[in-house]
Amino acid sequence: MNYGKEQERQIQKVMDYIEENLHESLPLERLAKVSTYSPFHFQRIFKGIAGESPAAYIKRLRLENAAHFLIYEQHLPITQIAYLCGFSSLSYFTYSFNETFKTSPKKWREGAYLERFPREYEDSKKSKLFSKNLQATNDKQPYNEFRWLDLDKVKTIELPAFRVVKKLHIGSYTDRIPNAWEDLYHWSNARGLIQKDTWMIGIPRNNPYITLPERSRYDCLMQITSHDSIEEPLYTFNGGKHVVVEFDEPVPYSDRGMLIECYSELYSFWLPRSGYKYLGNPIEFVQIDPNGGTLDLTCRIKAIALAVEPK
Repeated sequence: MNYGKEQERQIQKVMDYIEENLHESLPLERLAKVSTYSPFHFQRIFKGIAGESPAAYIKRLRLENAAHFLIYEQHLPITQIAYLCGFSSLSYFTYSFNETFKTSPKKWREGAYLERFPREYEDSKKSKLFSKNLQATNDKQPYNEFRWLDLDKVKTIELPAFRVVKKLHIGSYTDRIPNAWEDLYHWSNARGLIQKDTWMIGIPRNNPYITLPERSRYDCLMQITSHDSIEEPLYTFNGGKHVVVEFDEPVPYSDRGMLIECYSELYSFWLPRSGYKYLGNPIEFVQIDPNGGTLDLTCRIKAIALAVEPK
C-alpha cells in the first residue's frame, strides 16, 4: 500500500520521538498523540510504513542499542544498560536479548557478538578467549590491522549546526536510497534551495550486522539556508565534533560492503585507541551529480563520519 507524504511525515515524527525517549515508557496512546492520529489508525499506518508494530519497533531498537552498549561501553554494568535502554526488569531484558540474539547479554559482551561482527572491538578484554575459540573453529586468520581505512584520510573536525529537510527510507541500504535522494533533490532544486556548498547528509540508523535489511532505517538530510515558503517541517542537524574519513573517489550506495568494512575498522580499531567515544549514529556526506540531458541523478558517498567526544 502506498502512503501519502503527510502520513510518512507523521510516522517519521513518531520514530524520532521514540529514539529521543527510548528509555521511557512509550504506550500506544502516547505515540498516537504525537502523530495526531487515533491509536487504531496510528498503529495501522505505522505498521504499513515501518513493517512492524510500534511495540515491536520499540523493543527492537532497545535491544539493538543494548547490543551496542554491551560491546562499546565496557564500563557500564549490564543492569545499568538494561535500564538505560528502557527495560524495567533485568530478567525481562535478559529473556528478550536471548530470544533475539540467541545468547545472553553476558556472553554477547564477552565475545559472542563475533559470530555476527567481522572483527573484535580492541577495548574488549573479555572477548580474547572467545575470539581465539572462534578462530580455531572457523580456521580464520585474526584481523587486527587497518586494511580499508587510510589513516592519512582520517581527521577530526567541528561541523556546524544547520536546519534541514528530511526524507525517510526503510529497507536495504544497498537498494533504493538513491530514489529517496532523487525525490528530495528535485523537491529542493525546484524551490531554488540547492547551492554549491549545500550539505547533503545521510544517516544510517541501524547496524547491518544486527538489523535485518528490510527493517533498516536511513535518513536523507538536505541543508536549508532559506526558511521562506518551506512547507516541509524543518529539523536540526546538531553538528559538533566528528571524526571524518574521506574517500579518494565517491562510493556508490551499491558498494555498501566496502562502507561497512570502513565503519567496522573505525569502530573496532581507531575508536578504542583514539581517546574518543562515539555519540550516536554515523553520518555519510553525499555527493549528487545530475546526469546531463536527463532528470536522473548519480548519488554517491564522499565521506563518512562519527560524532565523538573525549572519553
